[in-house]
Amino acid sequence: MKKIGAEVFRKIMFGLNMAAVIGLLLSLLALLISPEHFWMLAFMGLAFPFLFAVNVLFLMYWMVIQWRRAFFSGILVVLSLTKVGDFYNFSAPANREEIVNIRAADSSLHIMSYNVRLFDLYNWTNNKLTRNKIMDVVRKEQADILCFQEFFYDDTRSFNTLDTLLQIQPARYKHIAHTATVKEVNHWGIATLSRFPIIHRGTIPFRDSTDNISIFSDIKAYGDTFRVYNLHLESVRFRREDYKALKTITGNEDQTNLDGPQRIISRMRRAYIRRARQTDVIAEHIQKSPHPVIVCGDFNDPPNSYTYHQISSNLHDAFIESGAGWGSTYIGIIPFLRIDYILYSPQFFNSLYFKVLKKKLSDHYPVVSTLRLKSKSQKSED
Repeated sequence: MKKIGAEVFRKIMFGLNMAAVIGLLLSLLALLISPEHFWMLAFMGLAFPFLFAVNVLFLMYWMVIQWRRAFFSGILVVLSLTKVGDFYNFSAPANREEIVNIRAADSSLHIMSYNVRLFDLYNWTNNKLTRNKIMDVVRKEQADILCFQEFFYDDTRSFNTLDTLLQIQPARYKHIAHTATVKEVNHWGIATLSRFPIIHRGTIPFRDSTDNISIFSDIKAYGDTFRVYNLHLESVRFRREDYKALKTITGNEDQTNLDGPQRIISRMRRAYIRRARQTDVIAEHIQKSPHPVIVCGDFNDPPNSYTYHQISSNLHDAFIESGAGWGSTYIGIIPFLRIDYILYSPQFFNSLYFKVLKKKLSDHYPVVSTLRLKSKSQKSED
């Protein structure tokens, strides 16, 4: 009787294992298939870390119990190993003091990308000092290039952001694009600031979004010209009732409306489809750039997504090249979510340093990286 029970249990476990294998396979396919054509795959891409971990557990289980059944999870785990580094970097962190010395002596660029959530304009943090603390983070980094998403400034100086930024750090050349302006004095949008001259500015329009925007700035530094893209792609736009429903789903709340999960899926579906369209436009624009590129921004998508796969094509990811530990950048209900990036043309730059600054001042952490321009001999070798 015990033998029959054990066999039934193994069959159930194998069935669950096959479901996990199929799920992990679909999460890998999410890289290649646009959500505009098959949006449900994007959900599987979001679940990649969980699905990978489950398959590792099944692999270990079958290696002990019945090793032949470990084959399916084993194959998928091996195929997925290269993607694990997109979430967690096993390298030791770079020495910040050494990087500071390199910055002082070499042709390097220190870059910050930060979704500042309007500098806490509506006091989401319940702390009136949040804007000042964000400014302190920016002041400390003294970046050569700053890319802000969800940027806000006000010409009346009643909520002073732009003037303060131009006073506290060395990046004084600016490229700002608006998604909304109220009473001709309050401006919402996106901003790139540079210590080096910006010789050309442009905007990448999105046909079906009024709140998201992407810009590019051609910057001349150290005798070379490169293009900096600052991207803010379609967000899900959850409302208060959606966050309450999410907390219920994850076990942090007791009750929710029955239509909560359906509403959440609908919002995510719309965001995935819009983001896919924006991604195609941006990826094509980057491929046609006449200059080497640096891409910064809030993609609102994890590494195991169509968005990241398309935009990062032929580029290197500063976190993968020189980061350490977990790369999560979003402060939200889903753990380990990395959606803010600094990418670059590897033929033109080396990444020396990358760090996620764990400052809970927005719903995103700022990310910083130091890129060094390659010498002419290095470029010719590449």
